[in-house]
Amino acid sequence: MAKENADQRQRRMYESIRQRISVLHYPPGMMINEMQLASEFGVSRTPLRRVLQQLSYEGLLEIRNGVGTRVTDIDMKTFKDIYDLRILLAEAMGTLSPNWVAVRHRKTLDELIGRAEELRNQRDIEAYAHLSNDLEALLSELVGSRPMREMMGVLYYQVARIWYTFLPNLEWDEVMEELLAELKGLSDALASNDVGTVGKVRATYMRLMLKNVSRYISSE
Repeated sequence: MAKENADQRQRRMYESIRQRISVLHYPPGMMINEMQLASEFGVSRTPLRRVLQQLSYEGLLEIRNGVGTRVTDIDMKTFKDIYDLRILLAEAMGTLSPNWVAVRHRKTLDELIGRAEELRNQRDIEAYAHLSNDLEALLSELVGSRPMREMMGVLYYQVARIWYTFLPNLEWDEVMEELLAELKGLSDALASNDVGTVGKVRATYMRLMLKNVSRYISSE
């Protein structure tokens, strides 16, 4: 196996910490132990701090001198504003440098549908979160515009973890029916090599997600 270089190691740390934040292993408000993380990844605190600064720039962490690094939270107005922007970006997927749909994209989506089918009778919020993250990664590959792809990724990770905090309060059967309907709609769009429809399907279910969250908040 080739030795991991500095850039690869930094990318691995970045993706690992971001994933932990997104699936609530590091929940909002949690303080990050830099020394513990540096020891875990086998690095000095300097490269680790570069990663933490990047995650801070992306809105997932807050770094305060003399206080430490904590995982951020998002208020509901910001949550909705970010979703509104994500919807606009999704609807533009077919017009801003879409990539070609490849066989591997269809195969990956079929695998995601299989995982979602298994989750119907298994209430596992972390597994749902990992599935959603993998779906986002797949859809980002269909975006040829690097600035758009990067923006979509940053916005997704800012709000995904907040959405997952609502899941325990929603009807699991309904959540899974909606996810499977989205995945199957995306599958049909990929089969037609239609990235524009992929974005429209994605936007439709993001609107539905917002509606579900708003309904829960108004019922409290």
